Amino acid sequence: MSRSTRRSAPREANADTDSLVNSLPALTHILTEAAASLQRSGTPPAPNIFALFGGGDEAVLESYLTFAKGRIFLAETHAPSAAAGQKPAGRADAPTQDELDARTIDRLRELVKETQREVPGVNVGLTGQPVLDYDQMVQSQNDATLASVVSLVLCALIFIYGYNETGRPFKATLCLVIGLAYTLAFATLTVGHLNILTIMFVPMLIGLGIDYGVHLITRYEEELRHGKTEEAALVKAMVFTGQGIFTGALTTAGAFLAMWFTNFKGIQEMGLICGGGLLICFVPMMTMLPAMMLRGRQNVIDHRATEDETRARIENIWLQRPVWVLGITAALCVAAAVAARKVRFDYNLIKLQSPSLPSVVFAHKLMQSADKSLLYGVIIADSLTNAVELEAKIKKLPVVADVEPPFYGDFLADQTAKLKLVGEIKQEVAALEFSPPDPRPVDVYELSRTLYGLYGYLGNALEEVGTNEPALTRQLVALRQAIEDLRKTMLAGDASALKEHAQKLAQFQRALFSDLGDTFRFMQNQDNSAPLRVADLPTALHNQFVGLNGKLLLQVYPKDDVWERVNQETFVAALRTVDPDATGTPVQFLEYETMMKDSYVQAAWYSLAAIAIMVFIHFRSLNAVILSLLPVGIGTLWLAGLMGWFNIPVNLANIMTLPLVIGIGVTNGIQILNRFAEERTPGILSRSTGKAVLVSGLTAITGFGSLMLAKHHGLFTLGCLMAMGLATCMIAGLTFLPALLNLLGRWRPLIKQPSADNSPSTPGQEEPR
Repeated sequence: MSRSTRRSAPREANADTDSLVNSLPALTHILTEAAASLQRSGTPPAPNIFALFGGGDEAVLESYLTFAKGRIFLAETHAPSAAAGQKPAGRADAPTQDELDARTIDRLRELVKETQREVPGVNVGLTGQPVLDYDQMVQSQNDATLASVVSLVLCALIFIYGYNETGRPFKATLCLVIGLAYTLAFATLTVGHLNILTIMFVPMLIGLGIDYGVHLITRYEEELRHGKTEEAALVKAMVFTGQGIFTGALTTAGAFLAMWFTNFKGIQEMGLICGGGLLICFVPMMTMLPAMMLRGRQNVIDHRATEDETRARIENIWLQRPVWVLGITAALCVAAAVAARKVRFDYNLIKLQSPSLPSVVFAHKLMQSADKSLLYGVIIADSLTNAVELEAKIKKLPVVADVEPPFYGDFLADQTAKLKLVGEIKQEVAALEFSPPDPRPVDVYELSRTLYGLYGYLGNALEEVGTNEPALTRQLVALRQAIEDLRKTMLAGDASALKEHAQKLAQFQRALFSDLGDTFRFMQNQDNSAPLRVADLPTALHNQFVGLNGKLLLQVYPKDDVWERVNQETFVAALRTVDPDATGTPVQFLEYETMMKDSYVQAAWYSLAAIAIMVFIHFRSLNAVILSLLPVGIGTLWLAGLMGWFNIPVNLANIMTLPLVIGIGVTNGIQILNRFAEERTPGILSRSTGKAVLVSGLTAITGFGSLMLAKHHGLFTLGCLMAMGLATCMIAGLTFLPALLNLLGRWRPLIKQPSADNSPSTPGQEEPR
C-alpha cells in the first residue's frame, strides 16, 4: 500500500490512539512550563497537576475561576475572622475585623509585589469589597489631610487679602486651630473613631468656623472707623453682630445635629462631630479672640481709616433697581427649574471611588470581562437537604447566573458507582511508589540530546500519521514545538547561564515529582468505605461554606452588574422570593443606599424645622423666618439647575449637600436681617455685614471647595456641589434679599423696630459709656 493511500484511508476507532491524543498535551505542558521556569527568577513552581490528567490548557483553566475566556485568573482569599479572638503579640485585646482585613490586605500586596518581581511583565492585582473599602478609607485620609492644609492656608490668605492686614486674621486662625483641637478631643470622647464621612470634618470646620471671626472682626473694624474706642467698638460688635453670629452658629450646628435623629449610624456620627465642633469652635472665637483684638497696631490704623465707598457704588446698581433684580431672579429660577429636571440620583457606589486606585482598576477589568456579577447574594440553609432544594429553586430564577458551591447536590446522589470507581483507582495506584527526586543538577547537554532524539521520533510519527488523525497531528506538532523551544532556551547563553539553567531545571523536576507523588498518595489514601459527608470537604471549602453551627452557605451570583441600582433591585426581589432573609453584598447595598438617601432627606427636613424655630426665636417674626430662608431656597434651586446643566448627578456622597446648604446658607440671611433690624436700611454690602458675608462666604466655599482636590470621586463631587451651593446662596443673599427688603420696606416695616439703644452710631460719634 502506498503512503498516499494510507493517508487518505479513514482510521478505525482505536482506544490507544485516543489515549495518546489525550496524554500528549500533558507532556507538552510540562515542557512548556520547564522552558518558562528558566526565564523566571526564584524557585520554579510545579506545573498544574490537573494538566497531567485533564488534557492540557483546558484542564488548567477549569481548575481556576477565570474570566475573559481564560485570559484573567481569579484566586479568592479571606481574612481571618475577628470572632476567632486572635491576639497579636504585645496586645491583650483581640484585633477588630478592620484591623485583620488591613493586615491581610497589606500582606497580600507584599505577595503581589514578590510575584511581579519573580515574573516580570505579569499583570497581577488585588481587588474585592474589603480591599475597595480599605483603599477608600486610606484614600480619604490622604484627601482629608491635603484638603485640611489647603483649606487652612487659603482661608487665612482670603482673610488677609480681604482686610489688608495679618494681625487679626492670624489671631482668628489661631483661635480656629484651638477650636479644631478641642473638636478632635470631643470626637475622641463621644464617638472614638472616624469613618468615610466624618474624616472630612476638619476642612469643613475650617471653612465654617472662621466665619465667626470674620463677622466679629469686620464689625469691630467698622466701629473703630466710626470713632469708637476699642472697648466700645468691641461691645457693639459683641452685642449686635454677636447675636447674629450666635444664631448662625446654632442654625449651622443644628443642620448637622439634626442628622443625629436619622437611622444611619455614619450620618449620626457625622452630625454629632461636625455640629458639636461648630459649637466648640464658637467658644474660643467669642472669648479668646475678643481679648486678643483689644491689642494690636491695627487698632490705631483703623481709627484713622475711612470707609471704602466702592462696595456702596456696586450695591446701588441693584438696590436702585429692585424690580429688575426680582425679575432677573425669577427668570433664573424658572430656567434652573427646567434644567433641574435632568438631575438624577446615581446609587452606584463604585463610581464614588478614585478611578486610579489599583483595586478599582482591577474591579472594572473583572466587571467588563465577567459573564456574571462579582458580587453575590447569600442564602443560609439549615441542612444538606434544604440546601439542595434551595439550589434548585435559585437556578430557576432568570436573573441568576450561577450558584456556588456546586457540590451540594452530589452528596445526595447515589454514590455507589462513584465509590466503586474510587476503589478501582485505589487498586490501580496502590502499588505505585515514587523514589525521592534526584537532587543533582540536570545535565543540560544530555537532556538536549534526549529531547533531540524524541524530536526526531515525533517527526517520523507525523509522517506515518499524515492526515488520517487530525487531532493527533496537532498534538504531535505542538509537542515538537515545545521541545524545540525548551532546547533553544536551555542552551542559550554562556557557561554561567548553562550552569544556572541546570540548577533551575533540577528545581523544576523536583517540584514536579513532589507534586505528582503527593497526588498519587492522596488517591491511595482515599476512603471509599462510606458515602461522602459534609465533614469530608477539604478544609478550605469547609471553612468557606459550612458554619460553626453546621448551616450551609449558598452564594448566588447575578447575571447583571448589581452595582447598578435597577439590576440590584431586580436581583434582590427575585432572591427574596426564595428566601425573605437572603443577605449578601447586593442586599446590603440596597438597604444601605436606601437608608442613607432617606436619612439625608430626613436630616434636611429636620434641619429646616430646627432652623426655622431658631430664626423665629431670634427675630420673633414669621416674616424674618421667610426672608432668611428665601436666599437658601433660591440658591438651592440655582444649584439644582447648574447640576442639570452640567449633568452632575446626585450620589450617596454629595447628597450631604442638601441639609448642609440649608444650615450654612441661612446664616447669610440671618446676618443681613440682623443688620437690617438694627439700622433699618437695606444697604448691606457697603457695611461691615456685607463685607463679612462676602468674605465668610468665600472662606466657606474654600473650605468645602478644597475637597475638590480629593481623588475620591464622591468627596470631589461633594466639594464641587457645596462650593456651588454656597456661592449661589451667597449671591442670592447679597443681591436678591437687599433688593427685596428695599422694595418691601417702602410699604411697611418687616421686622421689629430697634430701640433707641440699638440705633447706629454715626461716624465720629462715640457710644455713651
